[in-house]
Amino acid sequence: VATSITLRVVPSPESVRTLVAFFDSTSEAGSVVSAVVAEGIVAGAMEMMDNLSIRAAEGATKAGYPQDAGAALVIELDGSHSECESRFEKVVALCEQGGAWKVRVAADEAERALIWKTRKAAFAAMGRIAPNYYVQDSVIPRTKMAAVLGQIEELAAEYDLKVANVFHAGDGNLHPLVCYDGAVEGEPERAEELAGLIVKACVEAGGSITGEHGVGVDKKRYMPQMFGDDDLATFQRLRCAFDPAGLANPGKVMPTPRLCGEVPGPYREHPLEAAGLAERM
Repeated sequence: VATSITLRVVPSPESVRTLVAFFDSTSEAGSVVSAVVAEGIVAGAMEMMDNLSIRAAEGATKAGYPQDAGAALVIELDGSHSECESRFEKVVALCEQGGAWKVRVAADEAERALIWKTRKAAFAAMGRIAPNYYVQDSVIPRTKMAAVLGQIEELAAEYDLKVANVFHAGDGNLHPLVCYDGAVEGEPERAEELAGLIVKACVEAGGSITGEHGVGVDKKRYMPQMFGDDDLATFQRLRCAFDPAGLANPGKVMPTPRLCGEVPGPYREHPLEAAGLAERM
């Protein structure tokens, strides 16, 4: 129980500068992200959209994003006036050196809001691409961004499904949206399988199955990709120490419904399975 909380308030920045740069490919945009980080520039935000997400969002917002761009990179800096201006000039130069064929700098708050409106509209606008989508939340080292995005593109072609990439490029947190039509037999299952392979690719690249939204129910099946049996058994013992009756949010995080008090080793049939009320995924 928390009885008191002490907070340190961070002052609002004196200055905020925002741009969106357009590239022929996500690989080029990803290289600029790496270059910005290598310069020691800490951006308030670095967000990337691929061509599919650009076309969907621009169709909804009419913000002037070129629909033939392979990638859009939104970068926002904040800080003191002098610090922000000097870093911003460097970021613009890095974008141009990295292959950006258009760099749009927000001239005022209204244009800044319009730039962000398109990025924020990407998820909702995916209905223009497909009736349904399955979104993932994995994170990878920023140095592996181009390689993993290439793998996602190859997997999408293999599964004959479109995948839109909208993500937090500054910290490598990917949000691939696997587009599908739920009314087409077998397509939801194919989309889910593809999403699982994308998670696997992220883990193999040195990343994690989740970047910011947690494991919950949907991702517990992927836990063994990151952790061994001994690790999972330790997690389960810790959980059971605080909740021996299994009453607190049961069925989450752990990949199978292992019983509290169950010794580490092969999974045994859960009573809910024996009763026909649940099945392992």
